[in-house]
Amino acid sequence: MKILIVLCAFLALGSAKRLFHNDQVLRVHPTEGQRDLLEKLPETFPAIDFWTEPRGTGPVDIHVPRAFVGPVKVFLNRHRINNEIFIENVQNNIDQERSPRPEQMDLASFDYNVYHTLDEIQQWIDDITASSSIATKEPVGTTYEGRDISAIKLSTGGVKPSFVINCGIHAREWVTPASCMYTVKYLIEGTENGNEQILDSVDIYVIPSSNPDGYVYTWTNDRMWRKTRSQNGLVCIGVDPNRNWDANWSGPGASGSSCSDTYYGPSVMSEIEVSSQAEFVANIPNVQAYIDVHAYSQYWMFPYGYTYAYPADYSTLNVIAGESAAAIKSVHGMTYQYGPISEVIYQASGSTADYFYDKQGIKCSFAAELRDTGRYGFLLPERLIQPTAEETYAGLMTIAASVANGQCV
Repeated sequence: MKILIVLCAFLALGSAKRLFHNDQVLRVHPTEGQRDLLEKLPETFPAIDFWTEPRGTGPVDIHVPRAFVGPVKVFLNRHRINNEIFIENVQNNIDQERSPRPEQMDLASFDYNVYHTLDEIQQWIDDITASSSIATKEPVGTTYEGRDISAIKLSTGGVKPSFVINCGIHAREWVTPASCMYTVKYLIEGTENGNEQILDSVDIYVIPSSNPDGYVYTWTNDRMWRKTRSQNGLVCIGVDPNRNWDANWSGPGASGSSCSDTYYGPSVMSEIEVSSQAEFVANIPNVQAYIDVHAYSQYWMFPYGYTYAYPADYSTLNVIAGESAAAIKSVHGMTYQYGPISEVIYQASGSTADYFYDKQGIKCSFAAELRDTGRYGFLLPERLIQPTAEETYAGLMTIAASVANGQCV
């Protein structure tokens, strides 16, 4: 426990940029009986980071700092837990994730095939909404550290149902803001060229980065940071903004430890980023669909996460999710699993999809995990942004079409 406290305090307060030289990601293939052992692994090795959770049914990806690689492998082998090296050197993947480039603060030269800083994203929001007749900037709220959270409303006018697309709630999942910015680009260009008809029937709101403080921190200090940056007077900084919602808050699949990446927070809806988005969506007229876009693992899911019980709208949601997965596969051949969150990935309480389904009555409430299945994990190279965005767009427009044809009423 003392080691955990020291480690978390160091990570929370240290100003130096965290490096990952010779850290490894191990892919572990536990039997059902070995999953409990894996869940307890942080008690012995508090510095490890589960990139995929042991509570699920598939393989488990574990980021292991270099000092613990040997001991962790000894532990796994001693307990006969099958494992392999999936990423040999995490820092090498970080270095290869993106290329050095000048700052891009001009829409005319904006490159959608690179990862962008928050300043660039915010300037892009201002520029693209100023340049398009169908796009307007909407204030969502302000973060703990005082940064703006903004949405882009895409509408051709008139009274229509709405579809909200949330991106970047987990800071280290860079491909999600990138893909959602592409979605805005495709919708604007398609409408201006007369080829995109979905906006004739549905208003679409896109939040490119809903955890700006955490996102900035991934650029400046710790590429693997996941949470918010709130200081709650506890050992470690930050709360998992996808465990903080009023949907069986503090239940299974969320942690009470402030040093955990799945920390549910000091109280329900404690994070200003969470409460602001809840209020923003509640004030949008006639929201019939919502999706929280994450990475990685290639899943297209719907409630529930906090329970294994099926939602009342299971049949409809399962059909739409299946159609979305088929649309995604038709673009580049990528397979996405679909179904309830608790079945497809793992049990998780306090999530966006469950909250908007239960508390705000949004029938078509979804959660997605984009590329890949672990080869790069959170460190997807920039060359894969566009294909990921193209297939994601196909899945998102399937949901939008479901709103347009009345399936989400």
